[in-house]
Amino acid sequence: MHELVSLAVASRRLGVHVTTLRTWVRNGTVPAYRVGQRFTRVDWNELLAAIQLSQIGAPTVERERGDASVEAARSAS
Repeated sequence: MHELVSLAVASRRLGVHVTTLRTWVRNGTVPAYRVGQRFTRVDWNELLAAIQLSQIGAPTVERERGDASVEAARSAS
């Protein structure tokens, strides 16, 4: 199932600044979708997969914190 989330929500879940996530989108590291003219969304599972492939390391920070949302998203994919 696809869970499209805003950049703000995704950045909070990952524990990174929204500007960092915007940079990853702009660089093509993370796939993103335009919704209308103003909004950008990312698919949560695609985001996690892109991070793992590029070895950015953001999920490691969340594992150390014990963030259940990252672990739950991983196990769902």
